Amino acid sequence: MKIILIILSSLSVFAASFSVPTPRNAAGFVAKDNFSELKAFDEAVNSHFDRPDDRIAGTVVFLLPNDAAEVKSRYGSNSPYGNPSILEAAQQLQRKANWFSEGIVDAKVVLLPQEQENFDEIHDIASNADALVAFNLSRSIDLTFLRDIFEERKNSKRRNICHYAIDCEGSFPPICASYDPDSPSLSSNLIPWSADASSKRMEDQMMRLFERRTSDDFTIALMLFFNQFSDTEIDWVKHSIDATWEKGAIQNAKEFVDMFTKCGDCVAKCIADEKCKTCLGALTSIDTRDQVASYRTIVSYESELLRDFSLCILQKNNIFNCDAKIPERPKVLPLKTFRGEALTTETARRILVGHLDDEISLPGSQRGEISWKVAAGANVAYDQFPSQNQIFYETANRRDMWYDPVFRVETIDGRNIWCKRHYRVRDGPVPGTFFFSVLDNGVTSNEAWTIVDVADDLSYIIFHYAGAASSVGQRYLGGLLCTADGLLPPESKRESIYKKLRSAGIEPWELYVVDNRNDTVGAIDAGPPPLDYYRKDVLKNKKSKQTAS
Repeated sequence: MKIILIILSSLSVFAASFSVPTPRNAAGFVAKDNFSELKAFDEAVNSHFDRPDDRIAGTVVFLLPNDAAEVKSRYGSNSPYGNPSILEAAQQLQRKANWFSEGIVDAKVVLLPQEQENFDEIHDIASNADALVAFNLSRSIDLTFLRDIFEERKNSKRRNICHYAIDCEGSFPPICASYDPDSPSLSSNLIPWSADASSKRMEDQMMRLFERRTSDDFTIALMLFFNQFSDTEIDWVKHSIDATWEKGAIQNAKEFVDMFTKCGDCVAKCIADEKCKTCLGALTSIDTRDQVASYRTIVSYESELLRDFSLCILQKNNIFNCDAKIPERPKVLPLKTFRGEALTTETARRILVGHLDDEISLPGSQRGEISWKVAAGANVAYDQFPSQNQIFYETANRRDMWYDPVFRVETIDGRNIWCKRHYRVRDGPVPGTFFFSVLDNGVTSNEAWTIVDVADDLSYIIFHYAGAASSVGQRYLGGLLCTADGLLPPESKRESIYKKLRSAGIEPWELYVVDNRNDTVGAIDAGPPPLDYYRKDVLKNKKSKQTAS
């Protein structure tokens, strides 16, 4: 029985292996003296998003204190920007809720009024929301209002709602669908296939994601809730390659049989290998839609057996019938000029090459072993690894380019190892845009990259990317601030850089500073990075072609 559970848990391995503005009807409600300011914000973000059809999964309301613009949140603790205000954080969560849902989750930011007599203005909005999240409430009148609203929602008998209080004073037990932690049913603990048990699992998962205090994790938590309880699929998270109670015994069994009939040899080899089996065991408790936990696990134990395993089950046979498209929101525009001239495709390529010692390097390049080092990244799953090196260069026939990221991983069992990837890069329709593709641990990921900004002296570059791994149903967004040495640009330049990041839908507090130091215990333990692992063969091939011609 134990080995069967391990095999079932192996379904978790597949989605882990891949390198992750607002709705028309969004509205904000504040005290009357602040209403016009928040309304202007809503109108601005609403103009950037059109709902693709008439579907609506539900509404989520973010309930904030009246002084939310002055109170610091707990988001952004690892960023160079620092902690944003509660209002700044909530407005970005509002944007992301609608980007991730493609406009079918209607997100609203609500500021509690200054005076108690005005609370009636927002009562129905808070009470009727499908999901309600209160942030940082501390005034006694705010807490009384919240307690009454939570009690009213709890007693409403609506089965597909949730509410949470984050960083509020006092105790406010959450509600998630049919699960009430104050009075849990027997079935929630004893009958895992019951609706109450399913609601309990969702409540646990949402709380874990909320507690990470990142915009991506918070938004994924909301998407998971609406996907499961709104009767409307959320494309961002609708696919699961895990064996779950929610899928049911018949679907789990079908997928299990398909794995063995189509890829039995790969499955048997993986289970027989200690490293591969250890990875499966580590992934047992992970929802593969949690890209943070799953990706760190897979890079900790990646191997040829895992690659062959996922290549057969996912890429070749697509046993779980997944699909995913590259996200189209937010719309990000590339820079138009460089060094006073209109950007061309040729120049954009040379910008990618950056500081690499290459025949097409630009004047001002340091001509070293790498193109750029990631100083800070915005994707919680993929951009936080230490010692991130980027290497861009043309293919031997010069038609396309290669991109080789080489990054250090602190594995979940305490080792320090180097990981590397090999992307093909094709020119996009507009100079400064590119299409990336990579076979990563057996599964193809496709990404759209944009050069948002670059300094004329090549002291920094800003990338935005949006990607999808179709055969595991994963989508992701991210952004990178890169420099020649991996250090952040000086403070004097950061405000203009932050403005450019915001133009790409990235708030500076979402950035994570990358540790690029060479003298840390982890860096020394990992040894020198394999920077030329792929490029040396390309250069050899290119030289052969030149000699032959």
